[in-house]
Amino acid sequence: MNQLTKTDILRRLQKGESFAGENFAGIDLSATSLISIDLLQANLSGAIFTKANLTQANLNDANLSNANFSGAIMENAFLVGADLTNANFEGADLQGAFLSGCLLSGTNLRGANLRGATIGVPRWVASDPFGSLTSFEDANLEGAIFGETTLKGVILLGAKLKGAYLYETNLSEAVYKHSDLEEAITKMAVQ
Repeated sequence: MNQLTKTDILRRLQKGESFAGENFAGIDLSATSLISIDLLQANLSGAIFTKANLTQANLNDANLSNANFSGAIMENAFLVGADLTNANFEGADLQGAFLSGCLLSGTNLRGANLRGATIGVPRWVASDPFGSLTSFEDANLEGAIFGETTLKGVILLGAKLKGAYLYETNLSEAVYKHSDLEEAITKMAVQ
């Protein structure tokens, strides 16, 4: 099957078609409006979505490894079970997004807005001792929900965690300052 083009995607999206399970590997959809697109189980590895609008997109169980979503608008997007290995979300707006059960390994979320996002029970994988860590440096995590997880290979330095709910969250393997957690709700968290 031929690789989809940007024109094909926009035409099909306008008709309300689903792209579930399709191959978007390496495609450049920068600055494209893809509101409510259905990319369930799609292969987006290495794709470029810089400054794209993916508001309410369905990316559940999709492969987003090595994809670039820097500056993208992804409010209320669904990334449940998605593979975010080495994906770049720097400066992206993921307010209210659902990232439960996703794979986070070397994921760049620096400066991203994850206000009110649900990051429950993700799979954290620290590559190797000298590999990339998942970074939430300077990210807005106000009101975000982390649940029942151990933050492995995660950097939280400078993250805004006011009202973030860290339910049974083990921070013993994360990089942070205690002052970063001052306004977070840390019920039964290990620090």
